[in-house]
Amino acid sequence: MYFFQLFIYISIILFSISCNNQNKGLGDSRNFEFIYQVDLEATNQKVELWIPIAQTNKVQKITNMYLNSGSLSCEELVETNHFNHYYYCFNDAGLFESMTLSYSFHVERFEHGAIQYSSLNPENYDRGTNHMTVPEGDIFSDILLDYNLSPEDIEAVYKYVLNDMHYGKPKSKDNMYYSNPWLSGNRLYGKKKVSRDKVVKLYQDSKATGSNYTFGNGNSIYACDIGVGNCTDYHSYFISLLRTMDIPTRFHMGFSISDEDTGKVGGYHCWADFYVEGKGWSPVDISEADKVPEKSDYFFGTVDKNRVELTTGRDLELKNYKKYVNFFIYPLIEGTDFTKRFSYKNI
Repeated sequence: MYFFQLFIYISIILFSISCNNQNKGLGDSRNFEFIYQVDLEATNQKVELWIPIAQTNKVQKITNMYLNSGSLSCEELVETNHFNHYYYCFNDAGLFESMTLSYSFHVERFEHGAIQYSSLNPENYDRGTNHMTVPEGDIFSDILLDYNLSPEDIEAVYKYVLNDMHYGKPKSKDNMYYSNPWLSGNRLYGKKKVSRDKVVKLYQDSKATGSNYTFGNGNSIYACDIGVGNCTDYHSYFISLLRTMDIPTRFHMGFSISDEDTGKVGGYHCWADFYVEGKGWSPVDISEADKVPEKSDYFFGTVDKNRVELTTGRDLELKNYKKYVNFFIYPLIEGTDFTKRFSYKNI
């Protein structure tokens, strides 16, 4: 009996140590409900819709998921590149009247540093994407050499991207991002030394031609050349540099929320993490560090609890969707017009 009790006691201690080691990168948590809504117009055309599903992992717990899909038939599926979950919804007969699809869930999200994910294979994240939005080598090899960046000092790569990029999304000359404090008429940006007018022209050209050579597409070549963009561009640039050094690096898509108890969410947010043997996956949020310079040290190796992740990775393949998905956060819809709305409230 004594030895049996001793065995149980030791097992409990070892289990506790194991749990503490797995969770040692976690900080404070926040609990909130997230509401993802899509307003769909009536149509007599077949309607298809794809939306991402948040998943529980080491840094967030997802509960109380509820989908109100109206007259759409929906199924939950998993894509095979990164194992993201998503709803595929459709109605072959179209929509007799306008409707709102609503997907809500509760989140417990943790501030966190480096995390060990036992089911994640780092080797899947140390090469460029298939469709070259996040390539490796070539110009990125030159940058690593020119700026003496190495795998032994990943923070220096983080700071290089932070200093080389500038946050801005100007769609026209009367857009808020065209002027101070975002962009300046007295400054040139990126390796190609372009003006803010050139940034606007590249955006307008991309809309006319279907090119992804503009901000907001996570095109690391664009980010390097032009140096102005949003979170997708910062982190794609970072990923290309690290993968060129054979350091596994992942792309995360989700939403940030404010410190208020409730509110609307204007758009997506993204960040990255990189893998170091024996330490795990360390997060970075470079674009947020650029917008909040006093927290630049914090956002290398830590991200806050005011966010929720919905998907990871690039080049996703979804059921019945006819092309690769560059990254997946907003609804993908065919057959009708729509608007999207996001909100949250503390619980």
